[in-house]
Amino acid sequence: MKIYLSGRITNEPDFKQRFSEAEQALIRQGHEVVNPVNLPHDHDKTWHSYMKEDVKAMMDCEAIYMLSNWMQSTGAVIERAIASELNFEIIHQ
Repeated sequence: MKIYLSGRITNEPDFKQRFSEAEQALIRQGHEVVNPVNLPHDHDKTWHSYMKEDVKAMMDCEAIYMLSNWMQSTGAVIERAIASELNFEIIHQ
């Protein structure tokens, strides 16, 4: 299954490690993972631009994996709402 990772990034000093650990665990389970931290982000680096690119990448997935801190992230809340409306499988850490 192709799974998109979602969680808090802003003001999280260890976000790269948290996303990487979740990605590796899902890969070990046989899933293909879209980690937004690893997207090229060739844009103006504003929050809106990150969100637009991340949501585009999420659209190619069948499920979303919500890291434990997702509720403290405006972006992750938006991603989960979109995933829910589009009938993605929603997996919680």
